[in-house]
Amino acid sequence: MTKVNSLRKIRVIYFLISLFILFLMGQVCRPLHPDTFLINHLTSEIHLDGNIGEMEWNNATTITSLQSPWMPAEQDSTIFRCFCSTKYFNFCFEVIDRSLIILDYTDEMTIAEGDRVELFFSSSSKLSPYYCIEMNPHGDILDYKAEHYRKFDYFWNFSHHNVVGKITSNGYIVEGCIPIPELKTLGIDFKKGFYLGVFRADFTEENENSVIWYSWINPQVKEPDFHIPSAFGKCKLKI
Repeated sequence: MTKVNSLRKIRVIYFLISLFILFLMGQVCRPLHPDTFLINHLTSEIHLDGNIGEMEWNNATTITSLQSPWMPAEQDSTIFRCFCSTKYFNFCFEVIDRSLIILDYTDEMTIAEGDRVELFFSSSSKLSPYYCIEMNPHGDILDYKAEHYRKFDYFWNFSHHNVVGKITSNGYIVEGCIPIPELKTLGIDFKKGFYLGVFRADFTEENENSVIWYSWINPQVKEPDFHIPSAFGKCKLKI
């Protein structure tokens, strides 16, 4: 009888170990992000003022906690929200940052020397071309067109956009919108799908060596680089 009980115990242990292995395999195989990120559609338009208490933002598609694969110990609490209204692609970043680095604005390139958030758009996974808008806590922008790899056209600008920045007690908010018809002229088709990059640069001092780079998606590269296809995620309008 004792031998039978021992065999039963062994079988139970093997069964539990097998379940645990299957669980781990499921965790490893589970994708970090869905194949396609669905963007909510709302019928109402909003007023951009840096205050994001409108009901529309509560119903927006949300990304929380960007990641820094190159400095994994750093924890980020950024909340990115977006939705499509009838006329605009609307977005906002809510950033926790208690040591803001913002240089006095002289020209667009000033934005690249301090704290900022960034959106990159492309109709192609090959990034041929892609369109970028980088925004500091005051709502100043650097926008440009690019071709892979790192062929930048800083003379290019979005024709229409609206971006508002607001400093808060624990960081900043950037709220903005870009007309959907303009994005369509750039090949960004919300119904068929497009590629989006969501990024943040966090300066701890006034030099580029102090930057902590955060991304929505882990680009799987050794050094920080957002200008590569693996840093973008596939998106489309939720219907």
